[in-house]
Amino acid sequence: MNIENTCNEPLGKLPITIEGKTFNPNSEGLWSLTEINKALPDLTKPPAQWRCREREYFERCANLHSVNGDKGGTWATERATIAYAMACSLDFYVMVVDAFVIMRNDAILAARTASLALIERDKLLADNMPKASALMLKAAGHGISWTDACRAAKIRQPGLAKQYLLAIKKFCKTFDHDRGTDVIQPISLAFKLGHFKRHVGPYGSAEGWKVTDKGVAWLEGRANEINSATTERTRTRSAQRRKAAKRTAEVTPA
Repeated sequence: MNIENTCNEPLGKLPITIEGKTFNPNSEGLWSLTEINKALPDLTKPPAQWRCREREYFERCANLHSVNGDKGGTWATERATIAYAMACSLDFYVMVVDAFVIMRNDAILAARTASLALIERDKLLADNMPKASALMLKAAGHGISWTDACRAAKIRQPGLAKQYLLAIKKFCKTFDHDRGTDVIQPISLAFKLGHFKRHVGPYGSAEGWKVTDKGVAWLEGRANEINSATTERTRTRSAQRRKAAKRTAEVTPA
C-alpha cells in the first residue's frame, strides 16, 4: 500500500523524531547516520566504527553508502538505519524502531483524514448535484423564475439585483396594460441572445418571462458584481434612513 501524507510526500521522505530530535531524509529517502550520531552522541557511535557483516551486506545491496567531503557522511535506508541502531545498543534500537512506527502511524492517520475529507466533499457535491441538475434542465426547457435563477447563480438579493440591472440598462421598464403599472424586465437583446424567454399561460411567470440555462450562466458570470452593487445599495439606503430619522427627531418637539 502506498501511503502519502497531506503534502503528497512519499512515506520514505517523512521525518523521524528520536529523543526530541527530528531527522529529515534526503531526496532519495536516506537518513544521515552521521547527523544522528552528532545529535545523539551519548546513545550512538560514529558510523565509521560500525564494522560488521551486516554493514557489509547493506553496502553491497546499496542500502548504505558514504560520501566524503565537508558535507559528506554515511547515509542509510530505513533498514540500514535500524541495523545501525541495533549495533549501537538495544535501547537505541527500540527508540529508532518506535520512531519509524510513529512516522507510519502519523502518515496513515493523515492519509485517512484526507480521505475522509474528500469523501465528505464528494458527498456534499453529490447531495446538491441532483437539485442543481434538475434546476438547469428546467431552465433549458420551460425556463425558471427570476428568484430560482438568482439562487442558482448565488445572487443574494433578487429584487435589488433586478434594480441594479435596470440601472446599468440590462433591464428596462415596460408598461403592463393588464396591471396598469410599469414592470421591470430584460431588454430585447437579452431575449434575442437566449438568456430569457417570454412565457405566459400555465408555465409562465407573473412577469411574463423566465430565465433560461444561458441566462443562469450569464448571471453566474456577473454574480460578484451584482452582489457587491446590491450590498452597497443596501448600505446607502440604510444610511439615508438613519439620516432621515435623525432629521425628523431634531424637528419634532419634545
